[in-house]
Amino acid sequence: MRVPLKELMDKIGVGFVPGAYESVPWSAYDVTKGLTCSAEIRMGADADEVEGEIQFMYETPPAGKKPMEHICFLRAVPLADKNWNIMEFKIRGEAYGADKYNWEEKACAFFQLVVQELVAGEIPNIDDLLEEAFHSRDRFADQYGGGSSKSPKIKPEQMLNIKGRGF
Repeated sequence: MRVPLKELMDKIGVGFVPGAYESVPWSAYDVTKGLTCSAEIRMGADADEVEGEIQFMYETPPAGKKPMEHICFLRAVPLADKNWNIMEFKIRGEAYGADKYNWEEKACAFFQLVVQELVAGEIPNIDDLLEEAFHSRDRFADQYGGGSSKSPKIKPEQMLNIKGRGF
């Protein structure tokens, strides 16, 4: 990915560069479910690391769940060229998406989708947002099929006619 810090912050939904030790929080509460979702981006003490987290907190946890469920963790660091990249992305404690093409961009897109839901006062559906952010027809460069050398076929009846109608 390799982007300037400001661009990284835009991609994850912050919109500005936080200072050292600064955190940017979002949250939403659903009274009927007794559920709070919170997300936070934190800048490290030396402004050399960005961490993000998403958590669910239950008033009455569902069977088999703890009162607090850690949903997402991401970590970004600057590279030698001063650009930043996502180095770690976990969902429910497990590394996620690294087998997907452009996973760093997709991790940012996921975090931003969650932030958008929270800003709207909604509890995000994590699985739906993961699907939206990571589901793509993109492939790793070596997985593309052979290209076609055929020229497209143009059907004259699909061309614009003199009266301005077409396709």
